[in-house]
Amino acid sequence: MDNRKFIKAGLLASAASVMMSVNAYAGETEDALIAKVVDAYGGDSLTEMRSIRIQNNYKNSFPGQGYTPGYVEFTPLIQDAQIDVANERGSVEGWSANWNFNFNTRTVSVDDDIVAINYSAGTYQPAAAPDYYTAFGPVIRVSDTLLAYELAKRPETAEYQGATTYVGQPHELISFEIPNSPPLTLYVNSETGYISKMARATGFGDLTYQFGNHTSANGVGYAADFEFFVGPDINIISMSRTASVNSVRSTAFRIDRGIEAEPERIDGSEMSVNELADGVHFAGQTPAGGAGAYTVFVDAGDHVIAVGGYGGLQARYDAYKEAAGHDKPLRYQIVTHHHTDHLGGMADANAMGATFVTPANAVGNLNTAAGEDIPEDRLQVLDEKMTLGPVEIYDISTNHMASMALVYIPSIKAVFQADHYNGTYAGDVVSPGGSGTVALKKAIAALDLDVDTVLSAHGSKIIPWSEFEAAATNYDPDPCPGGRAICR
Repeated sequence: MDNRKFIKAGLLASAASVMMSVNAYAGETEDALIAKVVDAYGGDSLTEMRSIRIQNNYKNSFPGQGYTPGYVEFTPLIQDAQIDVANERGSVEGWSANWNFNFNTRTVSVDDDIVAINYSAGTYQPAAAPDYYTAFGPVIRVSDTLLAYELAKRPETAEYQGATTYVGQPHELISFEIPNSPPLTLYVNSETGYISKMARATGFGDLTYQFGNHTSANGVGYAADFEFFVGPDINIISMSRTASVNSVRSTAFRIDRGIEAEPERIDGSEMSVNELADGVHFAGQTPAGGAGAYTVFVDAGDHVIAVGGYGGLQARYDAYKEAAGHDKPLRYQIVTHHHTDHLGGMADANAMGATFVTPANAVGNLNTAAGEDIPEDRLQVLDEKMTLGPVEIYDISTNHMASMALVYIPSIKAVFQADHYNGTYAGDVVSPGGSGTVALKKAIAALDLDVDTVLSAHGSKIIPWSEFEAAATNYDPDPCPGGRAICR
């Protein structure tokens, strides 16, 4: 990247320097503050850095996604990020093993592509992120060193935002931009020049990144302590963080031997409505890079029952009515569980006047998602089992959540479930299952249900029971597939 422009540690670089002064881009206040940050993080050692490796041992929480509502579980998360800043490429491996799932994945730049490797499945696929800053922006944003590096690289985007007091110390605020990200606001310690905090506003709410216990590696500064908040909720706490500079080798940017291209995935990018049987339709789509959102609509005579409440419910309902050729009202909305992502469509259902059928522990999150406390005459709390016209609803517990409404449609011998198995591959190829797949299979067996088909809130595939059963049988509970160094 020969044309990269950085400021030097001082305000003015020598005429012989290949680096352009920040004064060509920003005002004097921005110049001085950026220079202070660069000096704190190592001066030339920072701006001339070719690569950095950051190894993190985190505790990771899942606000709104825990086993029970109102209680946040923390799980281990180890991350090994190798970033070649000179050539804008990265390799980020992550590992976690907890009550809910095991994963060992790596996102890596390979030649001109970015691929995602799943070590549990032994496969790779094109990454959903198409470019360096989309794929590795999350690593840049959690590293004060990389934030300082990018600030020096992009001084033309910097704007001074004034002074404030943070954790009892004077700080100066400066905002700047990196590609494919909302503006980033840095809290710079007025005395040390270190970054203590970064904040940005997103569609998910305000995000806060906190940095502390600054130290250095090879002359480049970094924060050994890190915390990340989503709104008021803690999401990541660092247990340890180490960094090494100019240590990343080119061998990091390749696909491992024995890892094969994964089978063809189902293309769910367009809204689809599948008629499973007379009066039973399955509608939804999977946006590029996003989670699939699918709902079963069951015609119950003079009204409709919906199962699956991910965001975009109104669009799915409209597509269903057009395909079914009627305009019957949505009378019942079955809430699968308390996780907030699966309640994104509850405001739509509430606006349509639906009566909600829900596990007891989801009522609080349901009210929040709906925008008001649901009146008692429109709220039916599930108690073990309920029959609602042409569907049966069972309250079950798995490793994924304490309470889930498993919906069984006897007329087609199908169950609708959320988060336990998606069936992402086309044809009869079995997708990798997880511990939740095994737990759900046991729960269905305990209920003695006659099941031919499994439907998912996250995928469009009409999954044969034989595939679901094979996924559960094939699941390998080994939390360290292939003996990767990250999880030994």
